[in-house]
Amino acid sequence: MLWKGVLLIFLWKWKKNNMSNEQSADNILDARLYELAIQHIKDKQQVLNLGCGGYLTFEKHLISKRDVNIKCCDFNPMKVPNESEHIKFFEQNVEKLFNLDSKVDVVTFFEVIEHIDETDILLQNCYNNLKDDGLLICSLPNLASIYAWIELLLGFQPHVIEVSNVCSNFGTGIFGKLNNPNNEPIHHIRGFTLRAIKEMLNYYNFKVVKVYGYDHRLKRLMKYFPSIAPVNVIVARKLA
Repeated sequence: MLWKGVLLIFLWKWKKNNMSNEQSADNILDARLYELAIQHIKDKQQVLNLGCGGYLTFEKHLISKRDVNIKCCDFNPMKVPNESEHIKFFEQNVEKLFNLDSKVDVVTFFEVIEHIDETDILLQNCYNNLKDDGLLICSLPNLASIYAWIELLLGFQPHVIEVSNVCSNFGTGIFGKLNNPNNEPIHHIRGFTLRAIKEMLNYYNFKVVKVYGYDHRLKRLMKYFPSIAPVNVIVARKLA
């Protein structure tokens, strides 16, 4: 049957492209995803990155491309981040309200919101620390991706959202084994469709100005189909 052939091609390409889980809590993500964000950041701007982890992957990539200063925070990074002239780290739980001494031009977070319970506070922190008309740039997994469609159609738990903090792959079958062969919990406790995150951003006085789809397998194609892409990169402007 046709659907079986499509499924076999899908599984072959999935395995061929090394579906190991790289979306750790420490934000070791593909530089090409960060590039989608960096194109919206200008020289001389002040940037705040929430949930930076210990490796400062985004921060290092950003200062290699732009002349900016970055403040970044995390509640419990895996290691103490190394600061530099343009990168300053402070310890902060993004699920607790806080205010910087001065507001910034751009706030970012990458693969953070799906890991936390207090998603509303995260977005309030983004709003409160942004200058008027400033940009929020974020990325998050898409619960309505084409991969989740296939998993649900075949009766499997979508691998993007877990049911256990001990074993990640309950109900995910072969898809979980391919995506996360070590069955390590990634602690995705929230699932967002593109529609849901856009409505939530609008509720907290952000206007979405650009949405990209991202998939390290089908980069060029998925960029233009964010509603079914595995990851969404969203650019939103703060409304006064």
